[in-house]
Amino acid sequence: MKQFGDLSAADFDAAPVWVACHVLDYDEPWHDDTDEETFRPWDRALPVDPGSGFTFLVSAEFELAASTSPLKGFVTPQPDGLPDFGSMQPHLFLPSGRVGAFWLGMFGEPDVGFCRSLLALGEPVFPIRFSPLPGLSLGLAAGALDGFYRWSETGAVLVRPSS
Repeated sequence: MKQFGDLSAADFDAAPVWVACHVLDYDEPWHDDTDEETFRPWDRALPVDPGSGFTFLVSAEFELAASTSPLKGFVTPQPDGLPDFGSMQPHLFLPSGRVGAFWLGMFGEPDVGFCRSLLALGEPVFPIRFSPLPGLSLGLAAGALDGFYRWSETGAVLVRPSS
């Protein structure tokens, strides 16, 4: 088991799908040691179904606009419909191991250090296309990012880094 913020690219190499275990594993003796941010490797059949009521983190590839080599990351698949970055929450692992999110919630700002590291990979960076590795999930888990996003009353809005 791992906390969401402690997951690394190596964890997704070892297990391509992770599941939030706080709801799934309520009958396990270690359940009291978990919370909504605790994940464990998925040990059941693939592909996972985002309509099952469980939260999955699925290995994905990210392609920067100017890059020929995909980067690793993960997404949360959503049931079919229009892409919703707030549900999918794409995360990218940089070659340095640093992880960054493109969904910032309601009040978030882009992480300046992540932005600088991302830009150092090459120009242009956006759009960044992402998709889950084949056979891992049903539903919608692919899309294209034009930058960072946050929620507003009118829906997702693009946010530019302040520095």
